[in-house]
Amino acid sequence: MIVDTRTLLLDRLLPWWAEAAWDPRDGGFVAELGQDGGQIRETSRLLLVQARMLYVLSHAHRLGAGPFALHAAGRLRAFLEEWFRLDDGAWARAAAPEAGGTRDGLVDFYDQSFVLHGLAWWYRASGDPRTPADAVATLAALDRRLADPAAGGYFEDDTRRLPRRQNPHMHLLEAMHAWFEATGDQLWLDRAEAVVALFRSRFLDEATGTLREFLDAGLAPADGPAGSWREPGHHMEWVWLLLHHRRLTGRGDDLGAAAERLWETAEAHGVDLSGHLVEAVDRGGRVLDPNRLLWPQTEAVKAALARTEMLGADPAPADRFLKVLLAHHMPAGGPLWINRLSPEGVPLGGTMPTRILYHLTLALAEYARLRPSFAATGPAGRTAPDRIGAPA
Repeated sequence: MIVDTRTLLLDRLLPWWAEAAWDPRDGGFVAELGQDGGQIRETSRLLLVQARMLYVLSHAHRLGAGPFALHAAGRLRAFLEEWFRLDDGAWARAAAPEAGGTRDGLVDFYDQSFVLHGLAWWYRASGDPRTPADAVATLAALDRRLADPAAGGYFEDDTRRLPRRQNPHMHLLEAMHAWFEATGDQLWLDRAEAVVALFRSRFLDEATGTLREFLDAGLAPADGPAGSWREPGHHMEWVWLLLHHRRLTGRGDDLGAAAERLWETAEAHGVDLSGHLVEAVDRGGRVLDPNRLLWPQTEAVKAALARTEMLGADPAPADRFLKVLLAHHMPAGGPLWINRLSPEGVPLGGTMPTRILYHLTLALAEYARLRPSFAATGPAGRTAPDRIGAPA
């Protein structure tokens, strides 16, 4: 069977989710659907979900989706402005969009990164002239509230909770790239360079070629097991981002080398015999969590495609990871999916998080851009057990 990933994304997945996950009574996208496709009611809307969906719908419009995409993105943009925007340009973590509804005004770094990313794609889709100023205001609020002038980077939120993480910085880099590509303004690329500098100095574990996840208040590795926790899916996200940063800057051969090290360690220790990326390993490659989430598989597809596009690597890994994703997480071909599987392939949990559309959209869009279709037949797994990390 030949799968057209563009058709899967634009005709089957996104129109259905744009309607099924939108709350017609109170507005906004719900965080989860049940396996039957029904909404799971909640007391408030999460900023993260709205910001990711703003990106999803805006990118869909850029790809040539039907009128639903820009309409839904515009409706969501207005909803965000009404319920989540704070006076200083930052955005609240959650809001209850109903008469007398309350708002959780905590400012979370991870959420702000995704708002910046969503706004960049909304600007690319709509050309709304107000949006660049909104993004600059958001970045300025992030600097005022959460910047760490001593160690660098940003604190997790207004409470400065610990541990600190590389993950929100990674998505800030993604947002800076999106804004640079939208405007050509050097401001955004300079900010991206600052995040890449943190990757080099704080996040990359040179001794093992792995990516640190959790850090202490000064951005040193966190104490205890958290300091050794590694997520192969994030390795793959950084592969894609580092290679695109190299493309945007036109320099940094060391970024290609760093991306290759992350790819190699993730492939060597983070992929099981079914062909899935597992959830977590330690810095020595021992599997800590063998379960299989959907999102790391999408990031492996993206990383493999970036290596093909920019390093001339064999595209076969991209086909392999996509085949695994479709066979195991979308056996019915969408629009529903299985978010998490056990090592034995048994579905775990009964919900589908709306936020996962962010991962699916970019992976399928990149595949459609570089490899319009592929044969989704044959076994979906691996034949190299010597490259699998030892079980926990």
